[in-house]
Amino acid sequence: MKDHDVIARLRDLRRHREARAREAVIRRYAAARQAAEEVRKAAAAVAEHLHATADAEDAAFGSLVGHSVNAARLYRLQGRFETAARETEQLRENEREAGITEQRRRVELSAAREDHRKTMKGVTKLDRLLEDLIKRSAGRGLARAELSEEEERGVMRPSSER
Repeated sequence: MKDHDVIARLRDLRRHREARAREAVIRRYAAARQAAEEVRKAAAAVAEHLHATADAEDAAFGSLVGHSVNAARLYRLQGRFETAARETEQLRENEREAGITEQRRRVELSAAREDHRKTMKGVTKLDRLLEDLIKRSAGRGLARAELSEEEERGVMRPSSER
């Protein structure tokens, strides 16, 4: 196998690796977008829950105004508010975890982009090397053709001079 063939094969392998790296970037980008969407949904869920909880609290306290209130009713209200607070805390925890996941996906995307950049650089270098080899071999071929023409003329001249 000649140098040209070895370099061409290596370039083809690197191009295949570059294609896989590009596909990895596409997958990581989709995962990062999905994670960002999950963060947005989690933040919206927290905001919606807080709004609903505030409305429920206002309604509950509004129903107490002007009426006598017994301890059992206050305990039920307190239980509802504590349940709402736990739900809020769980939603905030979900939002925090979604943010951590999004950050992780961004880091993975950055690493995939860097890997793709490196593979592209390798392919580009091999392309240039292959082009140089082709130019050199074309130049050599031309030089050989000229040399063989000169040799043929040189061989023919002495015989014609006699």
